[in-house]
Amino acid sequence: MTGKKKRAVSLLATAGIVSVGVITGCSTEECYENRNALPYAGFYGVMEGEMTAISIDSLRVYGIGAPGDSILSTGSRAVSNLYLPFRIDSDTTSYVFKLINKAYEPYDIADTVTFVYSREARFVSAACGASYVYTIQDIRNTGLLIDSVVVPGGRITNADMENIQIYFNTGETPDISED
Repeated sequence: MTGKKKRAVSLLATAGIVSVGVITGCSTEECYENRNALPYAGFYGVMEGEMTAISIDSLRVYGIGAPGDSILSTGSRAVSNLYLPFRIDSDTTSYVFKLINKAYEPYDIADTVTFVYSREARFVSAACGASYVYTIQDIRNTGLLIDSVVVPGGRITNADMENIQIYFNTGETPDISED
């Protein structure tokens, strides 16, 4: 083998060993237990004066300003909860919640929910890297479908739990009258 070929083979072998070490180094149980802060939202309604977990049929949910305006729910099935990832390159993240049920055409029944927060990177470990903690500053919504949005405790950490509660208006049909 020539000197160039020996160096290329040696470089490839070293790269292979390093990549195996990186893959196994990042798959420790510590990394699974200290997962990133991923906002998890549950859907609720107030019926007969009591808070009740609900499922919403034909609800499309997608991000605004995310690469490809990511769709989190297509509206093809009823949903009662969703992960709503926050942007780590911005202090705001916005989502559209839109009813796509044919019964509401031609009306555009949608809400935009905007989360305003501060981000704090926290070092987890050398194997797992960093995780973000989000401290909620404000939550805005347009109020047609969604009555209110609450983050109990005001922070979203890497604890594996529902950390956003979205309260939907639970009338028989949304008010879509034109005044």
